[in-house]
Amino acid sequence: MEATLVFVPPGGGDAEYSLQFELPSVPQPGSYISIIGPDQQVGSEDFIVRRILWHLEHPTTGAYGEEGETGTMRGLYVQCEFARGPYSSDEHRRMCDAFERGGREVQSFETSAF
Repeated sequence: MEATLVFVPPGGGDAEYSLQFELPSVPQPGSYISIIGPDQQVGSEDFIVRRILWHLEHPTTGAYGEEGETGTMRGLYVQCEFARGPYSSDEHRRMCDAFERGGREVQSFETSAF
């Protein structure tokens, strides 16, 4: 399943950036996501899922479609909030520190979740 992960500041707000992924299922609110880039030797970029947006399209505009008419998924967007994980990269930790200096509360992964 293709999904766009949209990365927002702690507490929400305008997207910092987004990335496309092929996922086996839809992450749920509260899920932890760690991303490792191709040039990262140590550490990850860590996020907690906030919301899911399903962008759907249907061939009818009425309240009830005709039998046999089926809509399609135009996009699946997973809003992810910056968080600290146990293996966050130094760069990611600096970004989280900057959010805190700006007055935002940064969540951390619970170590018991592993």
